Amino acid sequence: MDLFPAIDLQENKVSRLRKGDFQDCVKYPVDPFETALSFAKTGFKHLHVVDLDGARYGTPAHTHLIRDLASTGLSLQFGGGLRKIEDIEHVLTLGAARAMVGSLLFSSNGTARKLFRLFGDRILPAVDIKEGHAAVRGWSSLSDLPTLKALEVLLDAGFTEALVTSTERDGTLSGPDIELYGSILEKFPGFFVIAAGGISSCSDIEQLQTLGCTGTVLGKSIYEGRIDPRAALKLMRLC
Repeated sequence: MDLFPAIDLQENKVSRLRKGDFQDCVKYPVDPFETALSFAKTGFKHLHVVDLDGARYGTPAHTHLIRDLASTGLSLQFGGGLRKIEDIEHVLTLGAARAMVGSLLFSSNGTARKLFRLFGDRILPAVDIKEGHAAVRGWSSLSDLPTLKALEVLLDAGFTEALVTSTERDGTLSGPDIELYGSILEKFPGFFVIAAGGISSCSDIEQLQTLGCTGTVLGKSIYEGRIDPRAALKLMRLC
């Protein structure tokens, strides 16, 4: 299973929200580039970057950091406010390996298929689950798509992998939503799921791997010292 250390950006600062609430935010006194570099030196291969301001206001605000972050050698997945095709093209051109796209995929019938035709697996669908539905526009609104229906839309379009975030668990360190991921993997065997939201320990990582998830995002758990990055990487090497 792949591990994705996270850098969430708000006003150029590394930040973490609780349950996507912009009023419940912690900013960490670390530099984004130095943080990414430390992840690379620790042995991670991937980096998960979320432009919180982009997600909130609908247009990316931190693309100027992509080149530097990608220069660390980490495979960068970048998202937040990518609601236009030209914005997706821009972040990929700047050096992101994948663009995380959520709202745009579910904006209208046929959009997911169009995006898959244009970009293939360079798009990582971001399915943010709130109250049993796919949330959009920075988690501020709910689509009319229940969880499994949202995944069906992606499968029908050609996608075979998605980042699935439990918004009610995100930033809470309360443990992952095993029931959510179990239901997805049972319904769609062979579909690749990267889990996010609530991961707080190496035992959580082990549980997600046993369940069949192919990746997990580590955010607050690292910044708050709940997960030792080296221990997490060692665990993956032993499994």
